[in-house]
Amino acid sequence: MSTENDRLLELIGKGDTLQALHLLVNAGSSEGARLAVNRALYGAAGNGSGDTIDSAREQSQSGLNALNERDKATALFNLGCFSLHQDDVQEARIRFAEVLELEPQHIMARHNLAYAQELLAETADARREYQAVLAQNPDMVLTRLNLAQLQLQEGDVEGGVAELEALNDADPANMGVLLYLCRGLVQRGSEADMRTVLERLAASSDAGRYVDLQECRAYALFQLGETDAAEAAFRELLEASADNLFAITGMIKVLGQRGDYEGMKAYVGQRQALDPAEAVGALQADLAGL
Repeated sequence: MSTENDRLLELIGKGDTLQALHLLVNAGSSEGARLAVNRALYGAAGNGSGDTIDSAREQSQSGLNALNERDKATALFNLGCFSLHQDDVQEARIRFAEVLELEPQHIMARHNLAYAQELLAETADARREYQAVLAQNPDMVLTRLNLAQLQLQEGDVEGGVAELEALNDADPANMGVLLYLCRGLVQRGSEADMRTVLERLAASSDAGRYVDLQECRAYALFQLGETDAAEAAFRELLEASADNLFAITGMIKVLGQRGDYEGMKAYVGQRQALDPAEAVGALQADLAGL
């Protein structure tokens, strides 16, 4: 019988991070330890997530050398995931490589090894491992997503966007793919790209459920000069979460364009209160674009 944890791992494998996070937030409490650990790994920080991971990490390390090869590979994989979560990327890379020594066909260990290498700026090695994953399973969407984002990071915006468009066309219901596509289009940044963002989001009946996609829509509207619609979108985001820095910044820009400096001043103060360390430099960058 399929469980919520199975569904979670399926969504992660498809690269649908938005629906995976939605599942974690709304999952019931009857799924047991596996879902609890995955919630701690992939969900929002806090609520004892650190304690949950520390406990699971200790359990995976306990008696590691006494395990048979299959169980040891599982334990090492879990340890690699815990290390990634705790930003110990070097340790994660070591653990995933150890898994592959025991189980060369462990596809998620190879994908995660590539991701760790990418984080360490070992992009040639990362690309090679990602390609090895796709040679094993060409339908590994998570890996195709990572490769597309690697293309974007390295300046191959056309190639990255083309791959993301193909993935979105193949699975329009995948909200993670839609998010990365919208971000890729925003990075390319033409007027046509902004209109494509709006069209792709409008074609999805689920896009409105996710803050990240709502932010992409608001940004595209602003970039197209549709100020009233952009302001409405920013205000809608703030109604859902009054401390949304993206929406606060959007309101600063909208009101600044209109010359409503009193209204803008209130949002500047709100932003500074929420993020004082970054407020001055970020505000200067924001105002430079008005």
